[in-house]
Amino acid sequence: MNISYRKLMPWLGAAVLVAAAMVRLNASVYVLDGIMLFFPLADPAWSPPPFLPRLRQHAPAWAAVLLSTAILLLRYPDHSQYFAAMLLTAAIPEEWFFRAYLLVRAGDDWRANIAVSVFFGFMHGITWGWVAGTLVFVPSLFYGWLYQRTRDVTLLALVHALSNLVFVIYLSAPLNSWLVGHGIA
Repeated sequence: MNISYRKLMPWLGAAVLVAAAMVRLNASVYVLDGIMLFFPLADPAWSPPPFLPRLRQHAPAWAAVLLSTAILLLRYPDHSQYFAAMLLTAAIPEEWFFRAYLLVRAGDDWRANIAVSVFFGFMHGITWGWVAGTLVFVPSLFYGWLYQRTRDVTLLALVHALSNLVFVIYLSAPLNSWLVGHGIA
């Protein structure tokens, strides 16, 4: 069986990401971000998506995401730094690697979305614990579906950061209480 280098490249990137996450370096978030941002650029069979594709087509989605983010940050200004950090160190690198790169290279259909979402959950399990890894699976399916429909990685990164902000503001404390109460966390 002849497996070409081009077909192995995305899975090599995934393996490098897993290995880096398992090493747990002091600066691991920066190492993981670097791998997620730069590894796809080394794949000659992949071309990066445009930074702002078809903005006119996505104007309602952009407006909804930006308005929702602005309202939340005006209501909870103490979360502004969290949102900026989440956008820059999680949402952008993760969506660039997992959706714009790995999903597209894995086949870009519903099966690829499931496989990439399982891997996304696995990576979160390695780095943040298995409860977090399980919790990100369904949002990951949504992010994959949204990317497949829009091809707008910037919009997707904003949606990802917004969903993390909503989780931190409204869901993390009750979920943590429930997990502790049931002996899970």
